[in-house]
Amino acid sequence: MPGALLSLALAAAVEVPAGASAGEALARARPGDVVRLAAGTFREALDPPPGVSIAGAGPERTVLVPPEGMQGVRAAGRLSLTGLSVRAGPARCALAVVGGAVDLRDVVLSGGSCGAFVEDGSLRGEEVELRGGEYGILVRRGEASLSGGSATGGSAGAAVLRGRLALSRVLLFGPSREAGLSVAGGEARLDGVLVASPGPAGIAVSYGGRVEGRDVSVGGTVERGGFPGACVQVLKGEVRLASSELLHCGGAALEASGGTVALDGVEAEGGTAGCLVLLDGARAELQGNHCAGRGPGLVAASGSTAALRMNQWSVDPVFLVECETGSRVRLVYGPRGTESREPCSPAR
Repeated sequence: MPGALLSLALAAAVEVPAGASAGEALARARPGDVVRLAAGTFREALDPPPGVSIAGAGPERTVLVPPEGMQGVRAAGRLSLTGLSVRAGPARCALAVVGGAVDLRDVVLSGGSCGAFVEDGSLRGEEVELRGGEYGILVRRGEASLSGGSATGGSAGAAVLRGRLALSRVLLFGPSREAGLSVAGGEARLDGVLVASPGPAGIAVSYGGRVEGRDVSVGGTVERGGFPGACVQVLKGEVRLASSELLHCGGAALEASGGTVALDGVEAEGGTAGCLVLLDGARAELQGNHCAGRGPGLVAASGSTAALRMNQWSVDPVFLVECETGSRVRLVYGPRGTESREPCSPAR
């Protein structure tokens, strides 16, 4: 019998009734087995062997509650989780991926520190709810991909340090102390993501971090320490958004201090700081966007530069350009973008 067929033949479903030990069942399981947890509460932490699937009777029906001071599930190999909830205590995560490859579907993960933590591994989830005292999901290294579901956390709904995160049709909601999405040195790709009432920033990108998104909606930022929050904040990072909207922003719709920004087909509504604010040598490419709200439309200061094409400005004033510091705004027009002009010329 071929190896793949032999594995299927040997795979088994291990039933675990309420009150029994899920850990003992996992210790007996073989790669390919499905450990089925009945409805009920299992008060234990799990460290599953590689290649095993764990299936519950549904989120909030099958609940795993680890002892205080322990992670809920630790995955160092391949693992599948479906139809259950994991609730970890203070300073712990419901799921810790440490070199493993985890598939999630119809799962709720909540922890005093984070819902899910990924380091040197991979996580893929469908319709997952992530709740954390600090982070809904934290990707320190490795990669994570989520489709559907939501994430919320006291510091950020989702955070990326040096890894990669892909979100599709995911809701990030607050309030959070940092941002709905915080990316510092890693990379995030967004498709159809809603960032709602996130706190002081909707998306915060810093120190080499990169965010690329399409059909992204950010709104409802608030003040922090007396300063109005921006829907998108960039600090020496890179942000590229297309066909998106930045609305109900407390401060600027987008504020960049250094770094690179590209907006294409973005509806932006500025707050008390204006619509788009570029500082400290930031560079921007703006095409087909609409800026509304309180003016000014575009602030370019401290040597920042911007190239603009086919944008609309429902603000007054439209531009504030600090020409004496070398800041420049180039208006590109013509059928092929071969002509341009600048609101100010270099000082002589």
